[in-house]
Amino acid sequence: MYQPGDESGLLLQGQRVTLQPFTAADIGPDYVGWLNDRELMKYSSQRFRTHSADTCRAYVASFAGSGNLFMAIRHEGRLVGTMSVYRSAVHGTADIGLMIGAGGRGLGRDAWATMLDYLLAQGTRKVTGGTLRCNVAMVKIMQACGMQPDGVRVGQELVDGQPQDILYFARFNSPC
Repeated sequence: MYQPGDESGLLLQGQRVTLQPFTAADIGPDYVGWLNDRELMKYSSQRFRTHSADTCRAYVASFAGSGNLFMAIRHEGRLVGTMSVYRSAVHGTADIGLMIGAGGRGLGRDAWATMLDYLLAQGTRKVTGGTLRCNVAMVKIMQACGMQPDGVRVGQELVDGQPQDILYFARFNSPC
């Protein structure tokens, strides 16, 4: 079973993206702007918050020593998004979150597949992710990466005043 260790120097290379730990140095006007862009965050709970460099630094700091990961997604050296990975070593599970910023369109699948492959290679028993049903692009990413349906919360969240289901997906390291 996976046991978290020091991954501060982690560098994962996908077909088009590179994943590496996100640091306070990555917090700039573009990143903060993405988080405050209502259209870009239309399917994220981030749309209900106002972000600043200080709130972002606090979020990055919350990962230190936790065994969880907050990764920068880079394409041709430029920050195009982030990934969070919340792990439970005792259960052998990891839950992935993905945010692609302005100018990163089309790179989410490569980032997702790269992290998924890494987690499974590290011995993670089950990798999960969830998204709103109306976030068709994210649903397609998880399906394309071989994840299977793992549950539905019907009408759980509101988007533009309309109830939306949360769809959960999972991929097991080996058959259950």
